[in-house]
Formats: sequence, structure tokens, C-alpha cells
Amino acid sequence: MATERTPLSEKVTGWLTRVPRHTLAWTGLALAGIVFLSINLISATALRSVKADFTKEGLYTISEGTRKALSQIEEPIDIRVYYSNKLGEAAPSFAKNFERVKTLLEQYRSISGNKLRVSYIDPEPFSDAEDRAVAAGLRGIRLNPEGDLGYFGMVGANSTDDVEIIGFFAPERERFIEYDVTKLIYSLANPKKPVIGLLSTLPIEGGLNPMMGMRGPPLPPQMVMQQIREVFEVKSLSKELDEIPEDVDVLMIVQPDGLPAKTVYAIDQFALKGGRILAFVDPVPETLQPPSPMFMGANPNFDEFGKLLKAWGVEFDVKQVAGDIEHARRVQFGGGVNNVVTDYVAWLSLDSSNFDQGDVLSAGIERLNLASTGFLSPAEGATTKLAPVVQTSSQAASIPTEKISPMPDAVALLREYKPGGKPLVIAARISGQAKTAYPDGPPKEEKKDEKAEDNKSEDSGKAADASASESQKSSAEHRTEGNINVLLVADTDLLSDQFWVDVREFLGQQIAIPNAHNSAFVVGALENLSGSDALLTLRGRGVVDRPFELVAEIRRDAERRYREKEQALTAKLKELQDQLAQLERVGEGETIILTDKEREAIERFRAEMLAVRRDLREVKRALREDIDRLDAWLKFANIGAVPLLLGVGATCWALLRRRRKS
Repeated sequence: MATERTPLSEKVTGWLTRVPRHTLAWTGLALAGIVFLSINLISATALRSVKADFTKEGLYTISEGTRKALSQIEEPIDIRVYYSNKLGEAAPSFAKNFERVKTLLEQYRSISGNKLRVSYIDPEPFSDAEDRAVAAGLRGIRLNPEGDLGYFGMVGANSTDDVEIIGFFAPERERFIEYDVTKLIYSLANPKKPVIGLLSTLPIEGGLNPMMGMRGPPLPPQMVMQQIREVFEVKSLSKELDEIPEDVDVLMIVQPDGLPAKTVYAIDQFALKGGRILAFVDPVPETLQPPSPMFMGANPNFDEFGKLLKAWGVEFDVKQVAGDIEHARRVQFGGGVNNVVTDYVAWLSLDSSNFDQGDVLSAGIERLNLASTGFLSPAEGATTKLAPVVQTSSQAASIPTEKISPMPDAVALLREYKPGGKPLVIAARISGQAKTAYPDGPPKEEKKDEKAEDNKSEDSGKAADASASESQKSSAEHRTEGNINVLLVADTDLLSDQFWVDVREFLGQQIAIPNAHNSAFVVGALENLSGSDALLTLRGRGVVDRPFELVAEIRRDAERRYREKEQALTAKLKELQDQLAQLERVGEGETIILTDKEREAIERFRAEMLAVRRDLREVKRALREDIDRLDAWLKFANIGAVPLLLGVGATCWALLRRRRKS
């Protein structure tokens, strides 16, 4: 007789019912632990290369610019990373940055097709490795009282013995590691630097202080020039030149104020022959111009260069400044009791919404700080194309320069501001067919000594004939038209350190910590004009300056509500003070005797002044309370709201689960 077989599921169920519940619980926990460890082991091996970058800037993701730069490597490049293990033990943050550099170089080596040969060296104190690190130019941090030094730098060399270094991976530039490493590799892969011809009437390269002359210390170069020299060879040009040198790849012009005709003619011909130009013009150059009465308030002399702008099809008014209430910078004016903090509509902080996103120069640019900038527009009958690269918002307005220089009233500008309803162009590409600004040929130089001319000998006459022949030859080479390639920017203050960078000292070296993308924009423009844009997408990475736009707008609305009342009270207070001073005036040598009515008036004025002061304090306090209330809500939203929501969610889930069990 056949016996009925018990199903396996029933056997398992029966066994489970006989096992104590606490044993099952511990067994379940053990199995869960095994599964957890297995998943982590599998992830650590099979998914080692899989990473997620949740930063907005993508700081931990290899950029397309880096991939492009690495793909251009033709010959092997040797990279030596000097890192002291004792440095990481003393400061774990250095160990973290070293791991990032190491991971980055492993990725670089793979992308380059193993064209990068990377080695890691621990320069122990008093070792040959330390000597090589010091000889290469690396700098160390003191580790202990004995004077031992810790190193964290990089040395790169190409096949032609060109050497580039990163003296020390400063903690302040942790966000810029990819850019610094890629720039080093790019410089070694492209050792021949393009030549920038610099023609400037402003001291952007340093030199004598215009205010101090020979008595004071020289001005340091602007940081933007230091960053330009890292990528380009810069050749300073005379303001009296007759011709742009042939080896100049890009001509950089900064504030062509008062240039002679022959120099402007040289620029004209350079442009018509296909030369590429980056030019900065400014109606009020505030930061790089000496603050002297002979300069302040005076419009630049663009008479000669203005001919060139007309020929390029550009209108530029030296008597007008672009204001923008939507992008006004918050500044502090005055001091002491007269201290005022307000939005200054003539100083702008533009964001990505102000850039032409279809232009390569917008890559990585999210913040551009400017001051008292001009604006550009197409000239009537222009044969060229003016393509905006940077422009204001539609809330912009034109402001006369006399309201900006020499002593601007920021509060009055804000109070009187009226939006124009259309954006103003700050920077633009000028391209297409252009005609010369000198249709009659090279400008003739004025004769310096007419009497000497009258007393010329026969030999001198022959020399004059030869000169005339040379002039005819020059005239034959004269270009009357041609396709131009110009990038024109209506501001020079963006080149000034104070607007875009914090400069700090680290191990005897100046470390630039950008807070805006001014330098990235300028260097990127030069790279683009010179035909190299591999680093364009990298230059803007790492700059963290993200204001709360909503907060700024709410604050501006609050200020608009209170500003008018504040101004009225301030004006009334000044009037009362003037009247009181009139009554309390002192005669020459003796005090004027006041009548009872005058004394009563003084007391009345004083009481009224106290009342006005009280009202003014109340207005300012109300404005401050509005801003503080907003700040409190933001702190609550960022700190307390998320945990609170999680707590509420967990409570609801627990209640729902209990309800299902019951």
C-alpha cells in the first residue's frame, strides 16, 4: 500500500512552528547581516567605477573640457605627485584631497589612453625625494617643532623637458583641483603659448602708482593678468606704435583713451587683415583709474578710437552708464552715522540669465561682476553684425555719467530709478564686412619743425623722395575693407581684483579664490579668439557664490516700501537741523541774544527733531524686523522643516501599521 508523501512546504512550515520565536528572530538578523555584507562586497568590486555626483556644478564629474584636453595629448607626459603621508596623518583633510587627486589621475590616465605616466612619491625628511621636490619648486608645511616639512604638490614634464608644477594643493582651492591639474597637463601637451598683444592705458600690469609716483611702492599686477600669463605669452605694446607685430595672435585693448591716430590706424589695419581683437572700453573706469579731480567726472577721450567703433558698426556713448535694478549689487556708502547699505544700480552682478547660452563663452560662467559699465548698440547703416554675448535684464536703464562720478548718491539713484523696458548690451561679438576708418590712407603726422623743413639741403630732398616712395608703397598695402573678428566689452572694472577675487597668502604664495567668473570670462574669451577652447568649460567650475534670489527680491520689495518714507523723514530732519543751526548761530566774538520766542522755537525744533529721529528709527527697525523674520523662516525651512516632515511621515506610517494589525 502506497504511503502519501508530505509536501516539502508543509515540512518546512512544521519545522518553523517548532523552533522558538527568539531563535527565528536572531537567525533572521544574521541572514540580513550576511545579505547586507554581500551587497557591499559586490558593490565595492563590480561597481567600483560607478559614482554619483550630486553637486550642482558637477565638481566630481570629469568635464568635457578635460576629456578634450586629454584627447589632444600626442606624446607621453610624466606626472609625479609628491605627498607626505605624515601630512595626511596630521591633517585628515589633506588625506581626503590626496585621494581625490589620485582618483582623478587614474581617470585621466584611462581617458588619455595611458599617455599619462603617474607616480606617487613620499618625500621623507632629509631624503633624496625631498631634495627633488624642493629643487622642482614645491613648498612644504611644517609638521612638528623639529622643523620637518610635509609636501603635497605635483610636477609634470613632457618629452621636450618642459616642466609645470603645482607647488602645493592649497585647501582653499580644493574646488579647483580638476582645473589646476588639467591646466598643468594642457600646458605640457601644448608648450607653445599663443601671443597676446596688450595695449592698455590702465595699470592692469602694475607699475608706478599714479597717485604716488616714484615716492610710493609699485602697484602689483591685477590677478587676471597673472592668470592670462599662465596660458599665454603676453607682449606689452607701446601706445605710440605704427604697426601691430606679426607674431600677435590676439590683440587685447584696455581703455584706448587718448590713443594717437597712427596707433588707431594700426589697430584698424590689423582688424581688417583678419586679426582677432578683445577690447574693453568704459565710460567711467572707477577702480583702475587714479581717483584724482583731474580724472574723476571726466569722460574718456575716445575721439580717435570712436572712428574705429563707427567703422565697426558700433555705437558707444561715453556719457551714459548701464543701470539694472534687478542685478544691482548691495554696497555700503558713507560711514558712522551716515552709513547707508543699499542696492547700487550702477554696480551689477550678472548671472547666467544674462549670457547668450548659445555662445561658447557662456560655458561655466554663472557670475560676472561689473561697475559703471557702458553699453553697445548697432550703428545706423552698419555692415557688420553685433551679436550680444552679455546683456542686462529688461529692467535696465541708462544713467548719465555725471550722476556716477565723482560722488554718486546710491540712494537717490535707487529712488529715482525708472526701468527702460529693454536689455542693454554689455559685451558683443562684432563680425562681418567692415570698412576702414581711414579711407584716405595712413594719417599724416604733423610737422614738428617747419623752419628745419625750409632749410633742407639737396640730400634732404632726395631723402624726402625716398620717404614719399615708401609712403606710396605703404598706401598700396592699405586695406580699405575686410572681415573683422572683434569681441567688445563695455567695462574695464571687471578686470580689477576687488570685483571678482579674494587674494590670500599661502606658504609665501598668492592664492586666488574667485567669488565671480570675471577672470574665467576674460581668459576664456582670449582662448576662444586664439582658437583654443579646451579649458573654457573648466574655468567657471568651483566658484560658489549663489545668493538666495528669492530672499534678495523680498528684501528689495521691503526696501521699496520703506525707502520713500525714510527719505522723507531724513529730508525733514535735515531741514529742522538747518533751522535750528540758524537760530543757534554765533556772531563774531559774541553770542547773539535770543528772544523768548526764539528760545521757544528752538525747544520746539528740538522736540520735533527727536520725534522725527524716533520715527526714522522705527522705520529702520521695521525694515530690519521684516528681513530678520524672513531669515528666521529660512533657517526653520532648512534646519527644522525636513526633520519635522520625516517625523510626521514616520508617525503616520506607524499609526497606519498599528491600525492594520488591529
